[in-house]
Amino acid sequence: MPNFTPVLDDHIAKGHIVCPLCFSRLENSSALLCTNIACEHHVQPLPVIQQKIPILVDFRHTILDKQKLLATAGESLIPRSHEKYSTIKRIFWGSGRSTKRNLTQFSESLPRRNAAKSLILVIGGGAVGTGAAGLYQIPQTEVLSFDIYASPHTDFIADGHSLPIADNSVDGIWIQAVLEHVMYPHKVASEILRVLRPGGIVYAETPFMQFVHEGPYDFTRFTESGHRLLFKDFKRIDSGFSTGIGTVLLWNVRYLAWGVTRNKKLAIAISLLFSWLRVFDRLVPASFNADTASGVYFLGQKDPAYRFSDQDIIAHYQGYQQKRS
Repeated sequence: MPNFTPVLDDHIAKGHIVCPLCFSRLENSSALLCTNIACEHHVQPLPVIQQKIPILVDFRHTILDKQKLLATAGESLIPRSHEKYSTIKRIFWGSGRSTKRNLTQFSESLPRRNAAKSLILVIGGGAVGTGAAGLYQIPQTEVLSFDIYASPHTDFIADGHSLPIADNSVDGIWIQAVLEHVMYPHKVASEILRVLRPGGIVYAETPFMQFVHEGPYDFTRFTESGHRLLFKDFKRIDSGFSTGIGTVLLWNVRYLAWGVTRNKKLAIAISLLFSWLRVFDRLVPASFNADTASGVYFLGQKDPAYRFSDQDIIAHYQGYQQKRS
């Protein structure tokens, strides 16, 4: 019998974690099997790596390679430093001040269900995001985390385009620095809407003015208004810029140094001398940062009665170029 985390095992038993092919209930006995007799996973167990991390992927509709995942025990598609350079990252990018503030709002907005713990799903949780450590310490919550690779932080492997989660079964979703790396962000947003309970909330952080990172697995950028439009089916609680024009300048310095020296480590060392540029994130008006942001965020609620029209996006605009009387 696979040795899953207690939280994952519990939510498999409750029917919240489902078969990635047919969305039927799973059963974890001697192996992880689908309860639908017409499904291939009724007789062919879902693969499990490291004896504890199930691969819940529909390989008919994904860029993930099943054989490679199994052969490498879920190794990341790109090299990752994990916590190795955390101190340098904090000096360069800061400690996630905006994210920490938004995490407080996220925690306060979570629906509470009497004695039951609220379930938070972290999409792209292979590493703990900058400023997001407190997410795992919110009272009366349980956290399930997944990514497309295995790590000490992942409970299972899945593809965000097709969540192996039952409809209306999650109270909160956290998706930080992920949507730029998925091929179809609108599909992921629709999956988030599907699996959230009515009243459930989503928090997303996504880049705007950032250079390509993670090489061939980087596809999309969003303005603040474009990010709001991506989550148009959610009632807005808050949105805006997470990091502003100072951080954009720091990105420019780093990549300029990388391009000139052709040496990534040297470029990082040079750009550390310019980490003070982030002060401009706070010196320019918030509305100007909305137009020039390095990254943007959205916090919203699933409300079946809520409607957001295409015309509403014009009124939503938060930038500096508003018409002024």
